[in-house]
Amino acid sequence: MKIERWLMEGPLSSPTLGTLVIYCVSIMVGISTVVMIRHVILKPVQGMVSTMQRLAAGDFDVRMECRGWMRPLELRDFTAAFNKAAEELGGSELLRRDFINSFSHEFKTPITSLGGFADLLLEDEEMPVEERWEYLQIISKESKRLAGLASSVLALSRVEAQTILTGVAPFDLTEQLRQAVIMVERKWTKKAVQIQLDGEECVYTGSEALMKEVWVNLLDNAVKFSPDSGIVEVRLRQLRAETVVTIRDHGPGIDEDTQKRIFDQFYQGDTSHKTEGNGIGLAMVKKILALHGAEAAVDSVPGQGSVFTVSLPN
Repeated sequence: MKIERWLMEGPLSSPTLGTLVIYCVSIMVGISTVVMIRHVILKPVQGMVSTMQRLAAGDFDVRMECRGWMRPLELRDFTAAFNKAAEELGGSELLRRDFINSFSHEFKTPITSLGGFADLLLEDEEMPVEERWEYLQIISKESKRLAGLASSVLALSRVEAQTILTGVAPFDLTEQLRQAVIMVERKWTKKAVQIQLDGEECVYTGSEALMKEVWVNLLDNAVKFSPDSGIVEVRLRQLRAETVVTIRDHGPGIDEDTQKRIFDQFYQGDTSHKTEGNGIGLAMVKKILALHGAEAAVDSVPGQGSVFTVSLPN
């Protein structure tokens, strides 16, 4: 009886052995869990932190990796979002560099002209009146060009800082298009370009002042790239769900790569600077339309002109 009791209560009894087994299994599960957490979560997170530090230091080409089927879905989503953000930042950095180059060129050229012709006028007091008058005209033109560039940058900054659309009221969109045509009259008459306006009578609710900037910029571009004695077609149609305005020119057209970036801030398709421009107008158009919940699209074939379509929700 004593032996049987000792066996039942001793260290080798079934309950005690079961407890030891449970302890061992628990320890193994705990160790496995720690190893798994370290391998599946902590190690990738450490790599992510390192990658984010590189991005913060200015390395916009860095990308995250989240390989393996054991990686949590949340980490994969975070990796995809981070890589997209890094790509966008890299594109912004490229645009910033392009802007610096373009902006420097746009400012340097008129400033050099202003200084050069001013020096000529100061040095040669006996300069013929006709020549003096010609130099003064150039100085006047270049100074206006500088003022226009500064105004464009300030206007874009003002629109970029605006997050809430103000001054919303109904206005005659058809009449506004006619006024925009008149505002760029000097440019299209100089090139003998015809503006054909085909529009239904339409009332639109939005910011009248901002929308005028949209049409002036689009018309200015259409005239700028139109050949002499060319035609620019402006069409306004009011549909059930939206109001559509199309502006078509018959210029050189736009290649596919340029179409993808044409609304980017400070981007210029003509890197030779043969045409006037600073890459600000279409970026402003995009921002203004976004404030109105609208959008613009371009459809073009090189050599066959371009069509800009603005879709305004009713």
